[in-house]
Formats: sequence, structure tokens, C-alpha cells
Amino acid sequence: MLKVLTVCINGMGSSLLLKMSVQEALKQLGIEAEVKHCNASEYKGQKADMIITTPSLAKTIGQPEDTIMVKTKNFLNVDELKQKISEALEQEKADQNVD
Repeated sequence: MLKVLTVCINGMGSSLLLKMSVQEALKQLGIEAEVKHCNASEYKGQKADMIITTPSLAKTIGQPEDTIMVKTKNFLNVDELKQKISEALEQEKADQNVD
């Protein structure tokens, strides 16, 4: 099961909205996942296969090793999230095949 973490600055409304959109995107993609949300200061203690956040926050928090980072500006666009998640998973699979 894929473990996904949605991260925003404060971990309140926007990460929760993103979590709900990500859950719908993953459901439509047929991917079983556990999705949690948190703020930027809490995220370092969390374990996840994929982190989804804004491009600016991604620069601030950094990308942990062995974690897929998906960046989005629109937390409500499920179709865009599906595309970005699919592309990130395909890239991860390609990278694993090269190693």
C-alpha cells in the first residue's frame, strides 16, 4: 500500500483539501493508498512513499531520499493530480529499472 503525505505550511485547511483530492485521484487511478496530511514542521517525522505539496514548500522542506515528491499549485484539480501522480510513479519505476 502506498503511503502518501500531503503537506502545507500550517497543516490545517489546505493540506486537508489536498488530502481529499489526492484520495479521489488515487481511487480513480485504482491505487490503494493511505493518505495523511500535516504541516511543514511535522512532516520530517513522518514516513511516506510520496509527498504532495506546493512547489515553493517543496523547496523549503526538501525531498527525503527514497521518497517521491509531487508538486502542485491547484489542490482541488483531481485530473491534474491524477496526471502528476501517474507521471511520478512512472518515473520512479523507470528510475528503479535503471539502477
